[in-house]
Amino acid sequence: MRKSKIIIEPATREHVKEFYGDKYTKSFKGHVALLDGKIVGIAGLGFEKDQMLLFSEITEEMRPFKKDIVKAVYMLDRMVKEAKYPIVAIANKKEAMSEKLLVKLGFISTGCLASDGSKIFRRVP
Repeated sequence: MRKSKIIIEPATREHVKEFYGDKYTKSFKGHVALLDGKIVGIAGLGFEKDQMLLFSEITEEMRPFKKDIVKAVYMLDRMVKEAKYPIVAIANKKEAMSEKLLVKLGFISTGCLASDGSKIFRRVP
């Protein structure tokens, strides 16, 4: 069995700044996926305008590592189930499995759309 090159570790503010630049400054708890020291994925729960928000993003470099993506989804599932607050998530229209993944994580469509037309989902503990 071949060992994966992906390393998943708790995210720090430095990781977020490296991945998003200065545009993400909110409080969050999450993980990053590293490939040869470079961040190729990030996911977690953050607070945005008095709401808990589930977020995730991967780069093209991470897409071939399917087992690591599944491992990250299980980590997100655990975080979502442990959350004591309602969580909002926006299904990314560019990600084919986004809506299906949110439903698997226990989210329900609100029937509302984000400004870009993406569906908004919500999960209540």
